[in-house]
Amino acid sequence: MKKIIYISLLLLATTSCSDWFDAPSDNTSVTDKKFFEDENSFYNALTDIYTQLRQPALYGENLSVGMLEFMGQNFVPVDENTRAYSKFDYAAIERNGILSAIWKEMYHAISCTNKLIKEIEATDVVFYNKGQKEIITGEAYALRGALHFELLRLFHPSLNENPNYAALPYMTDFGTAVGAPLTTVDLLSLIKSDLRHATELLKPHDPILTGISLHPITPGEIDSRLRTFEMNYYAVTAMLARVSLYEGNYTDAFQYADETFNHLRNVETRNQVFYYFTPGKYGPDFSFSREHIFGIASPPDGLTEVAERMFAERKIKTRTGLRYIFPEASDIRYRAWFNAEGGNEYVMSGKFGKESLLIDYNKTTGQETTSLPVRIPFIKLGEVALIAAESLNETDRPELAAQWLIDMETSKGASYVASRQQSGTLDKVAVREAIAEEYAREFWGEGQLFFYHKRLNHSRISAFDGSTIEMDSKKYTPPVPENAL
Repeated sequence: MKKIIYISLLLLATTSCSDWFDAPSDNTSVTDKKFFEDENSFYNALTDIYTQLRQPALYGENLSVGMLEFMGQNFVPVDENTRAYSKFDYAAIERNGILSAIWKEMYHAISCTNKLIKEIEATDVVFYNKGQKEIITGEAYALRGALHFELLRLFHPSLNENPNYAALPYMTDFGTAVGAPLTTVDLLSLIKSDLRHATELLKPHDPILTGISLHPITPGEIDSRLRTFEMNYYAVTAMLARVSLYEGNYTDAFQYADETFNHLRNVETRNQVFYYFTPGKYGPDFSFSREHIFGIASPPDGLTEVAERMFAERKIKTRTGLRYIFPEASDIRYRAWFNAEGGNEYVMSGKFGKESLLIDYNKTTGQETTSLPVRIPFIKLGEVALIAAESLNETDRPELAAQWLIDMETSKGASYVASRQQSGTLDKVAVREAIAEEYAREFWGEGQLFFYHKRLNHSRISAFDGSTIEMDSKKYTPPVPENAL
C-alpha cells in the first residue's frame, strides 16, 4: 500500500514536459487538444513540473546538499568538484556543465508552467471539483514567480550591489525563445506580480486555509493533507516574504511572514498541515518535514541516495566548529542531524538519510498510516520566522523580533535567545547576531546559508576550515552560462 500512496504523490515521474506538450498532430503525437481534455490532465501536467524540480541538476542535489552547501562552506570539500564549489571557481564548475544544467532545467520547468497557464486559461474543459481550476492556475503562476526568483538570487548580484544588473530574461511563453535580459528591479516587479496573482487565485479555494479535511477524498479532489507537497497559498505568502526581505522592504516582508503563521493561529492543532516539530514529536522524521510549508517530493533513489553517498559512504565532514554553532546539546537539530566521527569531526548523517521517513502524510484504505521517503525543503517555518524577526529588528523592534526567535528555538529544545533575554542583552545588534547564528543552524543541506551571506553582501565569511574568506561580487555571482540566451 505504501507503494500505491507513493505513486499517487509522484504521478508520471518519468515523463518529461516535452512529452506532455508535443508538436501539432501528425496522427502519432499527442496534441494539446487531445492531452488537455479533462480536469485530471491539467493536474498531471502540474505534477510533472514538480517532478522536474527534484532532479539532481536542481533541488535533488545542486541547489540543496550539493553545490550551494559547499559554497556556503557547510561541508569539507573532498574532490575537484566540491573544491571548485568552495572556492567559487565558476570556470571549473562550468567545465562539468553544472551552471548550464541549472539554467537549462530551471527555464525548462518555467517554460512548462507557461504552457500550462496558456492552456488552462483558454480551456473550455469543465472542472468538476470546485476551485480545482483556480488552484492549478495559481500554483503555476506561483511556480513561475518562485523559480525566476531562484535564478535571480543565484545569477544576479545582490540588489544593494547592483540593482541595474541585467542577465536573466523573464519567460512568459512556452518554448525556447526568450526575451532580452532584465534588470534586477524589473525582474522583482514581475516576480511579485506573479506571486500576488497566485494568492488571489488560491485564497478562496486552497484547503490548506482550513486545514486537514476529515472526510474521505473523492477521485480528483485536492487532498488537504498533501498540500505542502505543492505550492499552496501559504507557500506563496512565504515566498512573498522571502522576496520582500530580499528587496529590503521590511514592512511587506513582515506582513507576509505574519500571514503565513496565520495557519498556526487559525487552524485547530489537530488539523494543521504544517507546524513546529518539538522534542519527542518528530519520530523518524529527521528532516522535520511538518515544518516545510512547501517541499519537493523525492523518490527513494533521489535526495536520500545522494545524502547516503555523501555522508554515509564518503563521510563528508561538516565545517569546523560544529559544537560552537550548536552550543546547547539539547538542540534537537544537533541531536537528530549529526554524528560524531571522533574528536571534533561530525557528519550530517541523519537529516536526509535513509532512516529519515515522513510519517502520517496519508492513510491506506484501511486507515493505517503510511511513511514516505524524505522530501526536499523549498521554504519552511524556520525561514519565515527569521524573516519576521529580521524585519521587526531592522525597524527598531528588537524585543518583538526576539520573541519570534524564542518561539522558533523553543520548538527545537534550545534557549539561545531566551538566555540572552534573561541577561538583558537583547538590543538590535544582539538580535541581528542571533539571526545570523540561526541561519548557520537551521538550513543544513538546504542551500540557504550562501544566499543569506549574498543578500547581505557580507565582505567576509567563515570558511569550512575556520579561516576567513574575503568575498566580493564575483564570488557571489556565477556568470550566466555561455550561449545560455
